[in-house]
Amino acid sequence: MEKKFFEREYDVHHYEVDKNGQIFVASIMNYLDDLAVAQAEALNIGIDYLLENNIAWVIYKWDVKLNKYAHVTDKLKVRTKPYSVRKFYAYRQYEVLNSEGEVIVSANSLWFLINMEKRRPSKVTEYMCRQFGIGPEDNGQLEFEKLLAPKNVSLEKEFSVRYADIDTNKHVNNVKYISWALEAVPDEILENSDLKELKVNYEKETAYGEDVKVLSEVKEEENQYIIISSIVNSNEEKLTLLKTVWNKRYSKNN
Repeated sequence: MEKKFFEREYDVHHYEVDKNGQIFVASIMNYLDDLAVAQAEALNIGIDYLLENNIAWVIYKWDVKLNKYAHVTDKLKVRTKPYSVRKFYAYRQYEVLNSEGEVIVSANSLWFLINMEKRRPSKVTEYMCRQFGIGPEDNGQLEFEKLLAPKNVSLEKEFSVRYADIDTNKHVNNVKYISWALEAVPDEILENSDLKELKVNYEKETAYGEDVKVLSEVKEEENQYIIISSIVNSNEEKLTLLKTVWNKRYSKNN
């Protein structure tokens, strides 16, 4: 069965970039989320279908590679395709292309389908598979690095969950966790390095009114910084694990 590709163009707006006009990673991640929703809507398995069947897609893992950064006023093409379905969960791939046709971002993701009432896994239906162009033979796995909690925490930053952080699943939007982790990165690294890899494992949900902490360990190498982060709630329960790799701009290999 042929998998259906889906793409959409995005303009990089001034509110999606940093002080230097370079796109925020959170803006890129919002494009990826938006595109998955848009494809589902186009295939008649979008929000209304999910609500009628009391189910929802929940992101479990991200593996993102950033080859080049877009800037304000750039025009991007973002495309996605479902990779496979394995009973309760599904793999999805993405690419972000600039106006020259270069792939500036690539990403793999792993999603669970859950029953909203029971908050437990729900089997992906044959109808949903057909709409996505997924057949029984499309059951392969994409590899994701196993992420660990930081061992030697050197950075800690606290955030309060705002009303604006909540999505239609009534829990914190997945991109907010990434924003918190990146907000906790030291200024020296933000100013002098570029994020090249982002890996995320979502472990537990949180909701409006909660206080969360980002706990991070920074490892410096000759050409890179590697930051291992854990986001925990007020009970010290682990919510999210992240790994970011930053290339130093003055590095000879950059």
